[in-house]
Amino acid sequence: MIDLRLAAPAAACWATTVVTLLVPTGGSRVVVGLLAVGAAAAGWWSRDPHRRQAAVTVAAVCGIGAAAGAVALLRIAAVDAAPIADTVGKPVVAMTVDGDPMYWPGQHRFSVAVQVDAVSGRTQRPVAARLTASSDVGDLLPGDRLSARVRIAEAAAPGRDRLVAADLTAVGDVRRLGVAPWWQRAAGVVRLRLREIAAGALGGRAGGLLPGLILGDTSGLDQATRDNFRAAGLSHLLAVSGANLVLVVGAVLLCVRGLGARPRTVFVVGVVAVVGFVIVVRPTDSVLRAAVMGGVGLAAVLSSRRSQALPALGAAVIVVVLWWPEMALAPGFALSVAATLGLVLWSVPIRFAMTNRGVPEWAAALLSMTVAAQILTTPLVIALSGQVSVFAVPANLLAAPVVPLVGVAGTLAAAVGALGPRYGVQIVPAELLVRATGPPVRWLVVVADRLGGPGWVSPQVPGVLAAVILVVVGAGTAHFIRTRIRARN
Repeated sequence: MIDLRLAAPAAACWATTVVTLLVPTGGSRVVVGLLAVGAAAAGWWSRDPHRRQAAVTVAAVCGIGAAAGAVALLRIAAVDAAPIADTVGKPVVAMTVDGDPMYWPGQHRFSVAVQVDAVSGRTQRPVAARLTASSDVGDLLPGDRLSARVRIAEAAAPGRDRLVAADLTAVGDVRRLGVAPWWQRAAGVVRLRLREIAAGALGGRAGGLLPGLILGDTSGLDQATRDNFRAAGLSHLLAVSGANLVLVVGAVLLCVRGLGARPRTVFVVGVVAVVGFVIVVRPTDSVLRAAVMGGVGLAAVLSSRRSQALPALGAAVIVVVLWWPEMALAPGFALSVAATLGLVLWSVPIRFAMTNRGVPEWAAALLSMTVAAQILTTPLVIALSGQVSVFAVPANLLAAPVVPLVGVAGTLAAAVGALGPRYGVQIVPAELLVRATGPPVRWLVVVADRLGGPGWVSPQVPGVLAAVILVVVGAGTAHFIRTRIRARN
């Protein structure tokens, strides 16, 4: 059964936000105003019983679209009104770290997202900015307070940069004004311990890969491995996603349910596990996206309403875009939604088609999920990157059986390793768990090297062909949905 009640509102929310971020402010205001008028008119028409259902649908679509555009406009206005955008010279800026630093290859230089809250001693409403510096301030954590004299450049490119007030380049040293909150420091300990244990127990490329698979920490991963994973269509394993969250939270919920907890208790524990997961792996775009989608999915699953997968996806899209308008233009967000939509629409029909032709159930389940996710994500990847991964499907099939083992054992190792002092007795069981992940992690390296290493496995695709593929897949999906709805009626 396909429930499309939130499909149109989610699409309107997403599309309006994209338009607001890409179109000049005047044009965006016109679009938002027209949507608001449409919502009001549809609300008035809903008084007619014969038009009520259609009018309510139109009102919901226009209303959510107008709300999304208004939220994005307010965010843009706040950025444009920030004092730092008009500051001249080289002021001293106080800021709070808002992400993990990205170090430039071969240079003692880094870039990091920050929230600026004071300029030349005058406080202001916090606004997003990017800091580039070459000062050695040690390991930075989200929540650390910094101060630096900076040179300011406008970040005025259309799109996500409209929500960034400025690009800051430090002139001289960066001073640390304060440390991150205790929960961020605890998360930093978890990440540091897992890096150390993985490097000691596995070493080499596997030691650098494990923290990336578990916590999205790719600081120890070499560039060749990154490139091979991307060419093989496995780069999603290095970005914390809904799959990581499902593994971690699912393991926690299985334990709680095994103890006989009530559904409400299970839900509360699940929410706490999601929050803890976000803190440990860092509240980056991909993590927040995974947390929201996973949270909505968790509510749907615990309520035993499996048929609500598509409405849950629609609700997740609306929540994410309203709270973080910049996600509307994030490629990772689009890929995440496309993969989830592919699983919801195609995995069951593909699995039934395979089992009806004699394919074993376990093989059909694995193949159907991999193929279903690739149906919509592959054309989107082609459109975004101009390349196609020839072996994406076989690479994901070969990786799928070992990913759950790595996720569960690696997560347990990260949690156990952070419980005591740096070289305490808890390091022994943590190292044993990490060693258990060795064979599957090395298997993933082999798969990426063999199916992503040769240069011909990710050929360039002309833009026209990418557009044609998107249109064909989109039309096929629409026809499939229409057929399912007619069959249901």
